[in-house]
Amino acid sequence: MSKGVILAAIDGSQNSLLAAGLAARLASLLGTHLGLIHVLDEPVVGFWGGLAARMKSDIRREAEATLTAFAEKITASCGVVPEFFIEEGLPEDVIPRVVEARERTMMLVLGRIGLDGERRAHLRQRTIGHVTDRLLHHLDLPVLTVPADIDPSQICEAAGMLRTPAP
Repeated sequence: MSKGVILAAIDGSQNSLLAAGLAARLASLLGTHLGLIHVLDEPVVGFWGGLAARMKSDIRREAEATLTAFAEKITASCGVVPEFFIEEGLPEDVIPRVVEARERTMMLVLGRIGLDGERRAHLRQRTIGHVTDRLLHHLDLPVLTVPADIDPSQICEAAGMLRTPAP
C-alpha cells in the first residue's frame, strides 16, 4: 500500500514556514510523505520580453534554493525527506491542480495568512488570507490552517529558516 502525501504550501511568509514545519511533524508522526509547493510570482513586465524571461529564471532559481535549504533542514530535524513542486500561476488555481494530480494527497497544510497578509498586517482585519479562504472552500480534502502564533514545540525544528519577529 502506498503512503499518502501531506502537502504544505510555502509562499515565503513566516506563517507558511511554520505550517510546513507542522506538516513535516505530521508526516513524521504518520509515516507519510511530505510535499512542499511554492507558486512563483510572475513578473509583470509586459513589453520587456527578454527581461521578463531572465527575471522568471532568477525567481525560479531563488525559489529552488530556498526550498532546497528548507528541505535539508526538515530532513535533518524531522527525518522526513520532502519532495517539492515549483509551479507558475495563481496559488488558488495551481494548488488544486497539484492536489488533483497527486491522488495520494491526504491533506493540505497552509498558513492562516500568507506573505501578502503579513505585508499588510497593519491594514487587515481578516484572520485568514484570501488564498487560504478560497482553498478551504474549494478543495475536497482536509485543509489544516496554521496560526502564526503556533507553539514552536508543535513543529519540526527547521526553525533556522524562520525569521525572528520584528519588535
